[in-house]
Amino acid sequence: MREKYRGFWLKAEDGHDIYLHAWDQVDNPRGILQIFHGMAEHGKRYEGFAQYMNEHGFIVYADDHRGHGRTAGSLENIGYIGEDGFNKLVQDEYLISKFLKEKYPWLPLFIVAHSFGSFVAQEYIIRYGWGINGLVLSGSAAMNTLKAKLGYILASIERLIHGEKYRSRFLDWLSFGTFNRRIKNNPSKFAWLSTDEKEVRKYEEDPYCGGIFTTGFFYYLSRGFLGLYRPERLANLPKDLPILIIAGEEDPVGEYGRLVKRLYNIYKEAGCQNVDLKLYPGKRHELFNEVNREEVYADVLNWLDCITGK
Repeated sequence: MREKYRGFWLKAEDGHDIYLHAWDQVDNPRGILQIFHGMAEHGKRYEGFAQYMNEHGFIVYADDHRGHGRTAGSLENIGYIGEDGFNKLVQDEYLISKFLKEKYPWLPLFIVAHSFGSFVAQEYIIRYGWGINGLVLSGSAAMNTLKAKLGYILASIERLIHGEKYRSRFLDWLSFGTFNRRIKNNPSKFAWLSTDEKEVRKYEEDPYCGGIFTTGFFYYLSRGFLGLYRPERLANLPKDLPILIIAGEEDPVGEYGRLVKRLYNIYKEAGCQNVDLKLYPGKRHELFNEVNREEVYADVLNWLDCITGK
């Protein structure tokens, strides 16, 4: 009997070892999904979604980003993505895309990117969007430029004073400290992730999830934000790339839908011709771990069916 899951290592351009999760035992596959996971988590958390997509003809791969999961090398390294880490993550994902296209040259390639991974994907499609067949952005947003500049300045100061590997409770609070404010009697600091309390507990109990990240992480991420929405860079977007943006209406990352709609409008104003948006009432940040996740899975599948012409 074939194993439905396997893990393996892939060497990045700079020699860094990247860990990949693969759900690739699919009879008569019709496409590949490459998952970009979020901050303070890892690729194995998408197993339920991957198995669902396997059943409907899609091969699925998800890496552990630098500073995350098994790629970090140890729990002590979780949260440190290295010098120029945001750009290196983008390059890692492009390397994985090339690996998948060489392995399955006859299959279309789609990216599914969540939260922090969605910002990596926003940069990815500016550089390499012509090489994929579609993109799903989950828990994403158009970052507020003024907030991004302030974050960059503060992260620069913390980095200068404490160094890149310093775990900044201040920057963590600045990023996430208000995320539970609309949740009454919240049982967890991570309640904003999902209305499914079992999934929130799983996150809390996972040693690879939820830690305080380093000043270097916040510095390179905020620097990356500053280049995402410049008109001259958005002009590089492939105008015919299908994009699906999904988010919970109670997701604080997208300011409860406001910054999600802004992202949709940015892409439409940039000339992208095939952009769809769906907001889920009452749902929070991790749609793939929400109480209605089967609905979310089916919505992504239906969108893929439209793209592939099934």
